[in-house]
Amino acid sequence: MDPEQQGRTVWQGRIGDSPLRVDMLPSGRIFATWNVRGNERRAVLETIQQLEQRVLFQLMLGAGPQEDTVARQVIAAVQEGQLGLPDPTQAPAQIKRKKKNVRRGPPRSRRRR
Repeated sequence: MDPEQQGRTVWQGRIGDSPLRVDMLPSGRIFATWNVRGNERRAVLETIQQLEQRVLFQLMLGAGPQEDTVARQVIAAVQEGQLGLPDPTQAPAQIKRKKKNVRRGPPRSRRRR
């Protein structure tokens, strides 16, 4: 991640056996990184609801219901970290630019008739 886009860490710890780190980006988005069975996962999310659905739900399946209080701590830390940051859901949509028609791979040979 670029140094200009790095946010501040609002929560870092473990849910079950998986380490989780949650950062707030200057844009107001949530950046989460975690490891599941040695594979690093990353997600950039706009809302706490997306964090719950995409990250915490996945980690809670492996951890069990006893880690529910930890999930609530993560949500509370994100809510506190969002204070003073812009709301990413209210940001104007990014303009998608049309990609040039670039062929990948070796050039095709021409068929002769």
